[in-house]
Amino acid sequence: MPGAPNAEKAAADYGFHVAVTWWSEQVAHEMGVLSREHGVNSFKHFMAYKGALMVDDGVLLHSIGRALELGAICNIHAENGDAVAHLQQKLLAAGITGPEGHALSRPPIVEGEAANRVIAIAGVLGAPIYIVHVSTAEATEAIARARAAGQRVYGEVLAQHLLIDEDVYRDKDWATAAAYVMSPPFRARHHQAALWAGLVSGQLQTTASDHCCFCAPQKAAGRNDFTRIPNGTGGIEDRMSVLWHHGVGAGRLTPNEFVRITSTNTAQIFNLYPRKGAVQRGADADLVVWDPQASRTISVKTHHQNTDFNIYEGMRVTGLARHTISQGKLVWTDGDLRTVRGAGRYIERPCFSAPLQAIAARNRLDAPIGVKRD
Repeated sequence: MPGAPNAEKAAADYGFHVAVTWWSEQVAHEMGVLSREHGVNSFKHFMAYKGALMVDDGVLLHSIGRALELGAICNIHAENGDAVAHLQQKLLAAGITGPEGHALSRPPIVEGEAANRVIAIAGVLGAPIYIVHVSTAEATEAIARARAAGQRVYGEVLAQHLLIDEDVYRDKDWATAAAYVMSPPFRARHHQAALWAGLVSGQLQTTASDHCCFCAPQKAAGRNDFTRIPNGTGGIEDRMSVLWHHGVGAGRLTPNEFVRITSTNTAQIFNLYPRKGAVQRGADADLVVWDPQASRTISVKTHHQNTDFNIYEGMRVTGLARHTISQGKLVWTDGDLRTVRGAGRYIERPCFSAPLQAIAARNRLDAPIGVKRD
């Protein structure tokens, strides 16, 4: 496609969620160009990060409404950025400067409030939304209530939040505690039970990695001020094994459910199915040959991620990818990485996935007599 995005380093197929961080008629126009000409059908919004990426309710209303017109879906990072900024300043004034301040400044209620608010905004507009990295019982419950009322709300959970709890921020070693700083932060253990229940019940549909690595010297930028610690952890390499071990291996998930939350559901929500997320004639030959009995110990000493820390260090997991096939080519086989820099293709994602088609049909049927809705 002329003018298609290109990532020189990409070793596998990829697409983009494009962030909307302010609103104007130009933004509305560019969303249309991205959707019609470049195969972008999802737009990312941050309710957190005041003074940087955070958008207010007005931007959400405009952008979610525009996405609905285009047949696209909006992704939402749901944390109340005003509340976070307020708590950050209070904690710093009280002399709390270490990594523990990160979690204290982002209590579960700020995620729950933001999730409820954006769900209400989407409900006013009759638009679907996708809430990324759900980490709390409060947000999980908000999504479940909306779905029970017939609203199309999707929830994503990270493998990290299913397994790691807030105790990591109390580590006596500052660098170790800082290595776990990410947003939303790790929570008290009872939230993990709610997240697992959400996946089992289908109220949460997908899993992701939120992979964003920083090494120790970068994390050290916040040595005297937790608000300056770069947010992010590694997650992509170990996601599948961790989910299999603690999901299928622990009896929480069936193998079919594992496939749905790691592949099929995402492909369907973002309109890549059945090109991706299916094993059938005509689908891309992107396959993993899975060994449910093989085991390994996760360690920074053996991982392939370009970072000096692994949040799962020392965890023994059963369930490994023996072979990985991308575009019909073997790119991983029993520890031998054969990926090729630049082999990844940009994949266009058409607007009006099946859920958006259903919403469009409903809107037409709900139109007053004599009113035509395009």
